[in-house]
This record gives sequence, structure tokens and C-alpha cells, in this order.
Amino acid sequence: MKFFNVLALVCAFFFVISCDEGAQRFVPADEANDGGSDTIDDSDDADSGTSDEDPTDPTNPTDPTNPTDPTNPTDPTNPTDPTNPTDPTDPTNPTDPTNPTDPTNPTDPTDPTNPTDPTDPTDPTNPTDPTDPTNPTDAEKCANAGGTWDASAQNCYRVETCSEKPANSVWNGDSSYKEYYDVNVGQWVPGPAYATQYGDGEPQPCQYACAANALPEGPEGDECKLICSAKFNGTDSSIEIAANVAPNLDSDTWTIEAWIKQTGTLPSSIVSPILAKRKGDGDMPYFLGGYYKYSNKDSIYAYVKYSYVKGTGYNAGENEINKSITSVNYTGDWTHVAMVQQKTTTSYGWQQQTTYTLLVFLNGEQVLSETYKDSGNKYNVTPTVVTNSEPLVIGANIKKSAYFAGLIDSIKVSNTAKYTAAFEPAKLSVDDDTVAFWDFSGDAKDDKSGQFGVENNIEYSTDCKE
Repeated sequence: MKFFNVLALVCAFFFVISCDEGAQRFVPADEANDGGSDTIDDSDDADSGTSDEDPTDPTNPTDPTNPTDPTNPTDPTNPTDPTNPTDPTDPTNPTDPTNPTDPTNPTDPTDPTNPTDPTDPTDPTNPTDPTDPTNPTDAEKCANAGGTWDASAQNCYRVETCSEKPANSVWNGDSSYKEYYDVNVGQWVPGPAYATQYGDGEPQPCQYACAANALPEGPEGDECKLICSAKFNGTDSSIEIAANVAPNLDSDTWTIEAWIKQTGTLPSSIVSPILAKRKGDGDMPYFLGGYYKYSNKDSIYAYVKYSYVKGTGYNAGENEINKSITSVNYTGDWTHVAMVQQKTTTSYGWQQQTTYTLLVFLNGEQVLSETYKDSGNKYNVTPTVVTNSEPLVIGANIKKSAYFAGLIDSIKVSNTAKYTAAFEPAKLSVDDDTVAFWDFSGDAKDDKSGQFGVENNIEYSTDCKE
């Protein structure tokens, strides 16, 4: 029994100890440890001690980790610190580049006192403000830029003259155009697009075309070369000159000359006619032919028919010089051909004898000298070249049985013997002795008489004798 009593006392002792320890382990919620100390506060009195690391201490000015301390002037993370020079809401901060509403900020687009703000259209001190009475008007800006102000169209323009056009061309449209001045940006801008080349389509400013007597040439067709020769196809090309303007060789001396450039194979036994005044096979006053093959030799042909009047005791008659000049050299290049009549009168006492000498030149070199006297060496008889009322044909004979193939640059007929010895041929032109002249610069006009020949399948070329 005593054993049990002793055991009960021991158990009661340990129970009391256990309960006291449990009581120390249990802490009410309002006294829970907040992490500021490892010591268990079992007292109800407040802690009178103050810690240097207290994050809620408002008097701590040097705490760099306190983002809410309003008295910390060096806190870079405090956006509301009124003494912070980077505070975007601080109205006294004049250097804050991120504050768009700072009235002292020179880049503030809404600041009415900012004279350099290029984005403020209502700034009265802005030099681009169109409503600012102190700024120049659009008309004044136009005048300052050297333009003309069009008040009705409200634009500024200037007239630009087109650059030089090629030789032998004409303007195929206006020779000037307008450029316009943008008064808002201060810059000249091109007007309507314009072309600087000849071409088809509607004429445009600064567009040019080759003149009527010129054709497009050059690697890009941007040059204009003068037409200066007629092209004969050798099958049906010809030019016919009316009889009333066709020259008759009725003077004592005369010259027929031409620049020719034959093409293709030379015809055999068929003369290539340069020009002929004839009717059928007879009654042919004169004929000048180009190159052809005669007895397998390169040759040219000259023909003149003379008549002589009745002298004392003698009857009238006719004769001719009908001559093929052989052993000439055909090269296919430009060739100057000239047929000249030279007159000589010899006196024998009271009698006289007239002699005509027909001279033919190729490139200034004499290849024929043929003399014609009155029939039977009669005296006091003056032969003349036969005349007729037939047209003159260039590039073909009257029967149209022979045609010239190639280019003829020009033909000239003169009423004097232009050449009587070797000479250097030159480009042909009209002079005081000219009876007829065709330069074929785009047409068959006789530059002496102003009459036009009738063309048949004629083309014109810029391949000319320079």
C-alpha cells in the first residue's frame, strides 16, 4: 500500500513538471516571435530597446534599402522623393529629360514659350507656323527662292529651259517646263515628267524629233543625221523632171557632174543610167551613165548628140559622141563623175572652124577626151547639142529598161566648162553658173528652179559624200 502511495507521488511530480514545460512551449498568437530576436518573451511588458536595422524606422536617413523613406535624398529607387533630381513629377526639376510636362524643359512640345520646338504647329514663335504674322508669307518664300507665285493656283513655280537638243532636230513639244517650290519644306520639286529623246507618241516638254531632212542615227538612235542622198533600188526607182524645167545643153560650154555610190554586182552590157534626156532610142541629147561591165572590164558611159546647121554650100547634119570608157576601177565607194564640153574656135583667114571636146573625169582624173567637129571638117558651121521637149530622167533611161542601183548624193548642171584639167572633187552646191541642182536632202527638189521631180520608189539616206 505504501508502495502505491509512493508511486502516486512520483507520478504527480513528473506531471506537474511536464505541464509547466508545455506551458512554456505554448505562446499565444499575439505574442508570437516576429523574427527580431531568438529570446522567448514571456513577459507582458513592451520591449523598450531600439534596433539599428529596423526597416520601419522613419528617422533612419541612410538606409539604402528603404524604398518608402520620404526623407532619404540619395535613394535612387524612390520615385516620389521630391528632392530626387530624376523624379519625373517634380515641377521644380528643370533638367529632367524624361518629364514631358516640365514647363522649363526645352523639348516640351506643349510649352508655348519654347521657340525651337519643330513639332509644335501652334507655337507663335515657331518660324514654320503659317499663322504667325511675323513669319514670311508663302508668296514671300516663293520670291526668296527665285520663283513666281501663282495666287490663283496657290503655288510657286519657275520655268526651266530644256537642255540642248541634237543637231538637225526640232522640238517635238515645248522647249521649257515648270518646276514647283514646296514652301513648307523649302525645296524645288520636278513638275510633270518629261522625255529628252525623240520618239513616238504625244509631244512632251523637252522631247525632240529629227528634222524633216534628217533621220535617227547613233548607237541609241539619239542622233539626227542629215539626209543627203537618194537611194535607187536598181529595179524600178526613178525621178522624172518635167520638160519645161529640164535643162537643155544649149550653151557653148557646159558641165554635168554627180556624186554616186553604186551597190551590188555591176550589170553586164547594160548601162547604169545616172541621168538621161532622151526619147526612146533616138533623139537623145545627152546621157551620163555609171559603172557597168563592158567586155568584162569596169567601164562608164558618156553620150552626147550634136547637130550642125547648114553652112555655105553645105547641108545640115547630126553626129554624136557615144563612148564607153573602159579600164576604170570600180571600188563601190563614193565616186565623182563629170562630163564637160569645151569649145574651141580656130580661124582660117575669113573662115572659122568650131571644135567641141568632150572631157570625162572620174574622181578628178581625166579618163576621156573626145573631139567633135562639123561633119567633113566643114568651115563656118557651128555644131550644137540636140534639144528636145522630153523630160529628164534620173536613175533610169526613158524606156525604163535600165536602172541605177545605189546612192546618188547630188547632181549639178552648169553652163560653163567647170573642169579642163585634173582637179580635187568637192561637195556640190549651187553657184552663179548653175543651171540645175539636186542635192536629194529628203526630196527631189531642184534647188535652182524650185521645181520638184516626180519620185518613183525612192528612199532617202544619210549615207553621203562628206
